[in-house]
Amino acid sequence: MHLLIPHAGALDDAARHAFAGLALPHLAAQLARLTAAETWGTDEYSPQPPHHVALAALRGQAEPSAAAWAVGADPTLAWALMTPVHLAVGTDGVDVLPPAALRLSESDAARFAALLKELWAEAEGWQWRLLDATHWAIGHASALDGLQAASIERAAGRPIEPWLPDSRVLRRWQNEAQMLLHGHALNAEREARGEHAINSVWIGDIGRAAAPAMDVTVDARLTEPLLAGDLAAWAEAWQRLDAGPLAQPLTSLTLCGERYARRFTAQPLSLFEKLRRRLQATDAAAVVEAL
Repeated sequence: MHLLIPHAGALDDAARHAFAGLALPHLAAQLARLTAAETWGTDEYSPQPPHHVALAALRGQAEPSAAAWAVGADPTLAWALMTPVHLAVGTDGVDVLPPAALRLSESDAARFAALLKELWAEAEGWQWRLLDATHWAIGHASALDGLQAASIERAAGRPIEPWLPDSRVLRRWQNEAQMLLHGHALNAEREARGEHAINSVWIGDIGRAAAPAMDVTVDARLTEPLLAGDLAAWAEAWQRLDAGPLAQPLTSLTLCGERYARRFTAQPLSLFEKLRRRLQATDAAAVVEAL
């Protein structure tokens, strides 16, 4: 099995400290047994997270297209992930709250999606898929071609400015959604319940499914707690990973951080190398910190 783990590490000191304090014997054993192979990614400012870049490379695609992968659609349509968000205005700027902070139910998600279909109407060739409460996909035969935007996984929990798209089309769509949502009765209901208003949408992860899926198991249980800044939940998810999938026989393991995704594979080893690895403890924290 090839296991790929997004958001295995983060660059802030608190996350590094939380990881360094974990006992992850199965992760250490896998890293001691497997050999480092490919590395993908550039830096923490790239619009696509490293696990998307790695999945694109494994599929033989030049660029990631996470929306199309999630839908499992044929290449006749381009797809984008649309994420309902709350933009929090503060003294230092505007932050994109993590989607989990909305506590959006499936029924409310359907109501908001029905409202936004006024802007991306099926009569105009748009197709909609509600993947879950906070991840929707919109598809079109031509309207999304040539558009690029940062993944919501880059923007969530951070100031919005560095991640805003250059495309005038995408900015116009976002402005139209904000005007439609502003003061709407659905948001009045949410605010009356003490919940964040959905005052915008994030459109990203655009592309087509240009290649068939690879035999890769993506375990994304670390994503939501890390984006939400809940390091206790992130550490707990790491421990469940170690006791579960990482305890299974793996032919390949790809660990993904904010800058890089690095793949480790099973390769023949000399007797000397086997002895060296058995005697030399693998520093899992150092491996994850380098991502």
